[in-house]
Amino acid sequence: MMSRPSIHNINGRSVLSVEQYYLFHYELPPVNSFNYNNCNGFIVYRSILHKELRGIGTGEISGIASETWHIAKEDFRIFFNNYAQKINQAVKKKFSITFKHYEVKPNKRKNKTFIQQSKYPYVKQEEVTKIVYEKEVEDFKFVSF
Repeated sequence: MMSRPSIHNINGRSVLSVEQYYLFHYELPPVNSFNYNNCNGFIVYRSILHKELRGIGTGEISGIASETWHIAKEDFRIFFNNYAQKINQAVKKKFSITFKHYEVKPNKRKNKTFIQQSKYPYVKQEEVTKIVYEKEVEDFKFVSF
């Protein structure tokens, strides 16, 4: 049978030991060093194992984390769940976003009479442009080489 992972308090610091994978007295990082958004105890435990057990693939680390998590004592899991809650609180403080209070501003609609009036200059301009181009077409001469 595998030995259970454990958490100990050494000199006021929490340390993790997973003996079968040669992880002894690993000091847990401070809660404000994580950037997880809404994590749980298992995710934190798995991420610590992933960081420390280098050279092992992600899938294998997840299996190790799952296996050792299930054989761990209840107080071990409670500790990591509380640790995850502290991480979530620290992340919320660290990345709290303040939103500007939204003010409802009605859309300014253009007056229909203005829209109808604004169409007239374009039609008039088309007539002027037509006259200019007709004049150029009449005066056009082919240049011979």
